[in-house]
Amino acid sequence: MTDDVDELLNNDPIADEQQPDQPIDSDDSGGEEDSTLREDTSIPESPVPNDGSEPTDGEVGHVLASEEIRVARDEYNVNTFVTTSRRDDVRVGDYVEIPYPGGDDNLFSVIDGLRYEPYTELDDKSDTHNIISKARTLDESEYVLVAELDPIAILRDRAGELERGIVNRIPKPNTPVNLSRDDEHLRTGLNIPQEGIFAGYLSVGGDRMEIDGDPFPYYIQNPGIEPDTGEIEDGEPAVFRHALIAGSTGTGKTHFTKNLLRQFVSGKRYPVDVGSDSEVERSRLNVVIFDPENEYWEMRGNNPALTDDLRQRLRNQDIEFDGVDDLEVFVPDVDHTRSPSTEESQQLTIPFSIAKHEPQLLMPFDQMSDVTRGAITSCLDAYFSCFDEDNDDWSTRTIPKPTYEDFVQFLDEHEHEDSQLRQWNSIGDGTWDAMCRRTKQREYFDVFDTGTNPFPEISDQIFREGQVTVIPTSHLRGEKEYLVVLSILSYIIENKIDDFGVDPAVKSTPMLVAVDEAHNYFSSPSNIREAYIVGKAREAVKQGRKDKLGLLMITQNPGDIDGDILKQVNTNVFLQLRNEVVEDVPSVPRGFRKDIPKFAKGQAVVKAPDVEAVEVVGLPYCLTRHDN
Repeated sequence: MTDDVDELLNNDPIADEQQPDQPIDSDDSGGEEDSTLREDTSIPESPVPNDGSEPTDGEVGHVLASEEIRVARDEYNVNTFVTTSRRDDVRVGDYVEIPYPGGDDNLFSVIDGLRYEPYTELDDKSDTHNIISKARTLDESEYVLVAELDPIAILRDRAGELERGIVNRIPKPNTPVNLSRDDEHLRTGLNIPQEGIFAGYLSVGGDRMEIDGDPFPYYIQNPGIEPDTGEIEDGEPAVFRHALIAGSTGTGKTHFTKNLLRQFVSGKRYPVDVGSDSEVERSRLNVVIFDPENEYWEMRGNNPALTDDLRQRLRNQDIEFDGVDDLEVFVPDVDHTRSPSTEESQQLTIPFSIAKHEPQLLMPFDQMSDVTRGAITSCLDAYFSCFDEDNDDWSTRTIPKPTYEDFVQFLDEHEHEDSQLRQWNSIGDGTWDAMCRRTKQREYFDVFDTGTNPFPEISDQIFREGQVTVIPTSHLRGEKEYLVVLSILSYIIENKIDDFGVDPAVKSTPMLVAVDEAHNYFSSPSNIREAYIVGKAREAVKQGRKDKLGLLMITQNPGDIDGDILKQVNTNVFLQLRNEVVEDVPSVPRGFRKDIPKFAKGQAVVKAPDVEAVEVVGLPYCLTRHDN
C-alpha cells in the first residue's frame, strides 16, 4: 500500500496552467501514467482551460460559460474566469467592461467578489486530497480564480457620445472581460461628473486608481452660474442638497472636511430668488462653520508643505488650495469663560431678544408640563410687549431694549399672586415656582447680553456672501454651548425658510452651514427645545434647494442624528466607523458595510446624488493650514 501511495503522489493528475496543451506526466522522470492506479483512486483527469493565447493589456479573463449567466430586474449572475497572469491585478472593487457583439456597447460592472475553485472534482473534502496535501503543498495554479461581477450600467457609444443605460442585455459566454481604465468610461459608468467639488481620488482597497499614470479625481456635481456666459447651469447644486461626513476619532475626519470645505470657496455664484419670478441675484456662497475644537480658523493660512510640484498638480485637476483670504472668526462672548486663541477675531453676543420668537430656547428640560410651558410663553409674551409702541397692558421698561436681566426683574415684579400677569394667565403658586426655577438659570445670565455685538445687528458681517465664517465654541461647555449654537442655528433657519419679516442678510445669501459634532444638535429630540430645533432642521433640509441653504453635518455618531433629517441628506461620506455604528445607519451603502470598520485613515465611501457609491481616498495632506 505504501508503494501505491508513493506512486500516487508522483503521478500528479492536476493540470499545470503554465504548460498548456502538454500531456500530463506521471512523474518527474517522464514515466508512463498508471491508468490502473488512476481508476483505483478515482482521481479524474482535468485539462487546463487555456487556448494558449496571451490576453491583451486590459483583458483579465472571460465570461464563464460553465455557470448560469443571468441578467434580471432584481438580480444578476455574471462570473468571470481570471487568467493566471492577471490574478494579482484584480481586486474586489475593481471596475471591468464586457463588450457586446455587433456594436460599441459595453457592460460596465464592479467586481463584487473573488473565489477559488479547483480545476478537478477532487476537493479538500476527501481522504485522497488529505494524503496529497500532507506530502506537498498544493499550488495556486491548481485552482481557478473566479470574479463575481455586479453589473452597474450599459455604456453605449452614440455618434461619438458615450451614454449610460440600464442593464437589460445579457453578456455572451466566453466574451473577454477588461479592466476599465478609461477616464470617460469610468465617469460615465459611475455617473461621476467631469468637474465639480473635489472629494478625493477614486480608489480600490485604499489604493488610488490611476489613469495614464495620474490619480483619478472624484468630483461632486455642483452647478451654479456659468462664469463666462452668466447662464444658470443645469442640475441641482450638491451644496444645497445637504451632506454628512461621518468618521470615528482619528480617522482624518477634520482633515477631510477642511479639504472639502475649501472646494466650496471658489468664487462660484448661485442664483437666488429675491422677489418676483424675474428677479434673480447671482451671489457667492457664505460658509458658516460651528467649530467645537477650535480648528477651522486655521483655514485662513497656507500649508507650507505644499511644494511647487504639488501646487501645479492641484491646478491641473482644478482643486482649490491655500488659505481662504475672506475668512472671519466670530467668538461668542460668554461670561465666566476664556475665549480661545484664534489670532484675528471679533466678538458676537447672544441677545435675549431672540427669545421673543424662539421661546423654546428657554425650555431645555426633559420633563416639563404643558402648564409650565404655557406659563413661560405667556410671561415672555407679556415682557416683550412692554417694548411695543402700542402696548396698553403693561408698564414700559426703563431700558431701550429687552435683556435677560430685566426679564428676571419683570418676573420679580409680578411674583405676588394678585399680579395682573398671573391673574390674566391663571398661573398658580406651584406653576409660578416651577416656571421661575426654569427661567432663572445661571447659564442664561452668562450667555445672554454679555457683550456689545448682538449677532442680529451685525448679521451683514457674519453672513456675508463669499465669506467663510468660523464660530468657535471650544471655550464653552454643556448648556452654554448648546444655547449659543442653537440660538444662532435657529436664527439662520428661521430667516431662511420664512418669507416675511426676515433678515435680508440671511435670506438673500446662499449658505452652507457646517456643524461639527452635529449629533449634539440634531439628535432625536428628548425635550421641547430639541424638538423645536430638530423640527426646524427638518423643514430646512426639505426646503434647502429652494431657499439656498445647505447643511453639512460632521459627526462620529451618525446613528444619533434624527432619522427624518438623515433621509434628506443626499451626499454621504463615511470614513472608518465602528461596526455597531455602521449597523445603525441605513444610508451606509450595502456593499461597503463590512469594509468601513476596517478603513485606513483618509479612506472613505462617498455616495453623492445620482452617482454610484464608490470608495475614495482623501489627499494625504491638507490644502490649507492644519496644525492638529
